[in-house]
Amino acid sequence: MNLNLTKLTFLTLMIYSTLMSISSSNWLSMWMGLELNLFSIIPILNFKSSIYSIEATMKYFLIQAFASILLLIFLINKNFFFFINSNFMIIMPLLMKLSLMPFHLWLPSMMEGLNWIACLLMMTWQKISPLIMISYLNTNKNLIFLFTLISMNSIFGLNQNSMRKILAMSSINNSTWMLFAIVLNNKLWMNYFLIYSMLNFLMIKILNNYNINYINQLKFFNLNFFFKLNMLMLIFSIMGLPPMIGFLMKWMLIKNLIYNNMYMIMMMLIMLTILNLFFYIKMSYFMLFNFNLFNKWFLQFKKNNYNFFLFMNFFSLFFSYLIFY
Repeated sequence: MNLNLTKLTFLTLMIYSTLMSISSSNWLSMWMGLELNLFSIIPILNFKSSIYSIEATMKYFLIQAFASILLLIFLINKNFFFFINSNFMIIMPLLMKLSLMPFHLWLPSMMEGLNWIACLLMMTWQKISPLIMISYLNTNKNLIFLFTLISMNSIFGLNQNSMRKILAMSSINNSTWMLFAIVLNNKLWMNYFLIYSMLNFLMIKILNNYNINYINQLKFFNLNFFFKLNMLMLIFSIMGLPPMIGFLMKWMLIKNLIYNNMYMIMMMLIMLTILNLFFYIKMSYFMLFNFNLFNKWFLQFKKNNYNFFLFMNFFSLFFSYLIFY
């Protein structure tokens, strides 16, 4: 069996299944797209097979299959439910697929067993279909207010030591922001998602190249000063600190929430995101202050491919301000 051809087949199928879900005109076709996506992602999670990845894949399959069965039952029996707004019943399995509160605890333990590329897919591509399906439903502001409770997951990341679990918690928190973005405005969500995916890609590329799996490995991350600086900028960017591109995506959503008079939701989102800052600051603390030794000649004659991204990350807000205002 040609493994490269197999990889290509499953990746194509995964892309096709997502496109099928988001472009369908009826809910049954969307459900079929989700199922196809589930069957195509399982071999992708196991490309570098180990006992941990098999366990993670099994967890993923069971949870996604359960959510799919629930979704199908609610879609078929939509008329029989006597709820005032039966859309809530359809959103529940989609929240389960997105791994949002209160169905979120499977994601960190599952991602612990995966390789970094599979983690990237879980945090970015796999969120597209359920989010767009939620955007098709008529959601009122009361329902949106319930979503704010989703952000409570930040508390679970405070005592984590594994980089994968921290990124999973960060992904759940950002998914909450994306949920509000897509309910308010599709274009806003697209901008948020693209920036978030780019930041995740850059972060995971560095972690993958240097084989960093736990926070305390960052203590000895002294190979290249510019890499360290870039990593720090990326951490600040995902935190959403103002000069970085990561702040731009949150700023856009905050402005939209203000225009829609959703002040309470905005305050809750911002306050609960502050909890997330704690474990990012913990990461940057290990990088900056522990065993921070480097020679002066590290600063000279170093050609680095990441300098452009570093520049874009830091000055993006300045450029966007010039363009839009």
